[in-house]
Amino acid sequence: MKLFLYSIALLTVGLTLAQGQSIRLGYYGETVTHYGLKVAYERPVWGHVNVRNQATKQFLIAPSLAAYRHPKNHIGFILSPELTYRRVGRRGGLFDLCVAPAYFRYFLDGTTYQAKADGDFERVRLAGGSAFMPTVSVGVGRDLSVKHHLPLSWYTRLNLMQQRPYNTGELKRFALEAGVILNQ
Repeated sequence: MKLFLYSIALLTVGLTLAQGQSIRLGYYGETVTHYGLKVAYERPVWGHVNVRNQATKQFLIAPSLAAYRHPKNHIGFILSPELTYRRVGRRGGLFDLCVAPAYFRYFLDGTTYQAKADGDFERVRLAGGSAFMPTVSVGVGRDLSVKHHLPLSWYTRLNLMQQRPYNTGELKRFALEAGVILNQ
């Protein structure tokens, strides 16, 4: 919990100091059947352009929200402050490396009941649970503003997550992101 609060504090400081911004929007899913959407608001904290090869290197901070559906099981929401290292080469090739301490909340997809003291059952609204889900991501893509002068990039990312707690232990999860970055 402390790590999550420290991340929120870092996110707040980063948003007040940063210049420029972009919106990242894309498909988010664990598998083809666990489909969803992810949106993030990216702000650079630090940036550098290499004079020799015109490569741009940046550290970005991005609050993000992902939502997905696991049919007949649950609907999940992942809130995370992401810290991303991004490199854009002189031809527009994009590389991302990201870490994020994430908060995961899921709601069971169905009607849930619990037993009362008198033996009857009562309906539980918004039944589900919460977990800490640290995430590491690696991504590639293309910045179209380099060659085509469009304020747009496409990307794809592979996310490795670890849900804690999961039953009595943890659960490693993988997710795929694919979408666009709208530069402003």
